[in-house]
Amino acid sequence: ATYLDPDPTNVQDLANLMEKTQTGIVAHYYMDVELQGVLTAVKQSYENIGVADSLKMGDMAVDMARRGAKQIICLGVDFMAESVQAILHKNGFEHVPVYRADQRKIGCSLAESAEQDVYRAWLQKESEGNAALHVIYINTSLETKAVSSSMVPTITCTSSNVLQTLLQSSAQIGPNLKVLYGPDTYMGQNLQRLLQVVSESWDDERIARELHPMHNQASIQHLRSNLKVFPSGNCVVHHMFGASVVDTVQRHYDDCYVTAHLEVP
Repeated sequence: ATYLDPDPTNVQDLANLMEKTQTGIVAHYYMDVELQGVLTAVKQSYENIGVADSLKMGDMAVDMARRGAKQIICLGVDFMAESVQAILHKNGFEHVPVYRADQRKIGCSLAESAEQDVYRAWLQKESEGNAALHVIYINTSLETKAVSSSMVPTITCTSSNVLQTLLQSSAQIGPNLKVLYGPDTYMGQNLQRLLQVVSESWDDERIARELHPMHNQASIQHLRSNLKVFPSGNCVVHHMFGASVVDTVQRHYDDCYVTAHLEVP
């Protein structure tokens, strides 16, 4: 594949420009493979380059600022640039600007689903009664996170730490904690299913050893029962990776290893 061996002249020109302007680049895994191939090659001679998920992009930007980067270019949708800027500010780099890839709005159907009145109404309704905690996916706007925090205690997660976030929260606060997860419906349903399978098929020893030392079958069952998922949020791209895709893979590539993101059905 050509993206594995990009034009060396282009790679060197970009590396020279980045070094001259003291610019860092953070890009999301979703970016085109051709772009990722160039960035990966540039990184061999210029370290302020990173390709990662939404949360790690912010951490990488902080590391770049500590190494002297004067500005950060964010290649991703709008909320990713917001998150990178917020993480930089949190770490004392308010003076480091973050530039988006395009002046036009670069939206996300998942993030937009949490910006509607229906999401706020769901939060309001589900947070009544028992102590509630809102766990929100990082792939949402800062406005959504701020509004949610004003309504119910809110913590931000990413796909790589969402399970541990749920487990640690329920372990610290107690079995009566009501966890509201959103806005990604598929991810929430996958988490519900995962907890259900664990509670039914793992013994206490395995749960403590492989999942969380403060949990057992009973506590996992409580968490599963108290996990409420927003019913109307998804990414239109992930929505396409349903049963037909699985059938195609199994039919044509039956010997391959299959893995899937928590956001897919």
